[in-house]
Amino acid sequence: MNTSQAKITRHALALVIALAASLVSQTAVAGYAFEGQGMTNVIAGSIVNGNLFWTTIPTWINAYPIGLPYTNRVGFTLPACDRVVASRLVMTVWGGTPDYTCQMTVTINGTNLPAANPFVFGTTADTNAVFSANAPCAYGSGYGVWLVTMPVPSGMLLTNGSPNTVSVAEATPDSFDGRIQHVTLVAVYQSSVLTNAFDYALAEGSGDIYGTPSPPEVDHRTVALGAVNPALATSATLTALYTYGHTGENDELFFNGTQLGGDDIAQWTTGVANYGPSVVSFDVLAKLMATNAVEFTVAAGVVSAPTEPDLRPQFAALAVTRPGPTAGQLAIAGVDATGAHLIWKGPASGSFSIETTTNLTLSAWGTLTTFVSSNSVMTFTDPAATHSVSRFYRAKTR
Repeated sequence: MNTSQAKITRHALALVIALAASLVSQTAVAGYAFEGQGMTNVIAGSIVNGNLFWTTIPTWINAYPIGLPYTNRVGFTLPACDRVVASRLVMTVWGGTPDYTCQMTVTINGTNLPAANPFVFGTTADTNAVFSANAPCAYGSGYGVWLVTMPVPSGMLLTNGSPNTVSVAEATPDSFDGRIQHVTLVAVYQSSVLTNAFDYALAEGSGDIYGTPSPPEVDHRTVALGAVNPALATSATLTALYTYGHTGENDELFFNGTQLGGDDIAQWTTGVANYGPSVVSFDVLAKLMATNAVEFTVAAGVVSAPTEPDLRPQFAALAVTRPGPTAGQLAIAGVDATGAHLIWKGPASGSFSIETTTNLTLSAWGTLTTFVSSNSVMTFTDPAATHSVSRFYRAKTR
């Protein structure tokens, strides 16, 4: 951010956006089908001064849990930032068989997550799961494998650079296995040190694909991501999560019809653990469009042998960075008995504010006025300003 300072005036380009946290529904949306259901876009948006945080922590153990409740603790440290706009926890949980029930309680930094207090899922009774931005979802597929996603209220995550402790505890009325393959935290955040426009689209689901499918199984899945703005984009990254993938068995990934990487995208070395997540990331700027499609495939007519016999793409995120909007230029026109007269030059439309302070060291900024620009030049008066009082000013987008 470029700034200049003077006694009666301060010119600043500052970007800020105020976003309220979404209400979190605690209604479980669970379902089961051996062949999976596919993937769908659940969150998309555009903010200023934004970025994407994604960390996947493998947690599988090659032994049955001893005693219940089974508890798993992991830590995530977000970059120091101003706020979290949207966040999701993603897990893969093994149930043993599709018929057992899990009672999952999640705490973040010692506070119960509203979506999992507890989140009860399991059995094959419900086959109508709906992937939602505001509700937790557990979708069972394959042999008792549950793909779990849940929203995290923005205020629950520490944004000062300190670690966030996520604890997952599972109880069961029957014989639910409870081992967790991975815990993933995905968060869209804002930071005043950034000066960009940021578009994002998050997709999730049970994207099971099979090398030799028997209907209703399929050998590929395509997901349409939420709309983004490709104009003047400086970067575009696609990140995808598979619940597992064997090294040496082939599968392919396409973005808007263009293959990304080689023929063995999802990989996991069983020398580390029997089952583990596979996360891949690709630069897709050259193929970016306003609407984008991602295809996961193990189709024999497309993928060279040997192909993955079965694979579960579970989550995907598209992050697009563009130049940020300008707050315009602010200058002093003069000071007289009526106060300081300011001239603002900037975009002919948009919401802005002019802030003032008497002490830059304390950074105690107050709002002089907020306005929606009707033309590219506007004037304002600060009646509190005099020749004998030092005051500083800055313009900000709203």
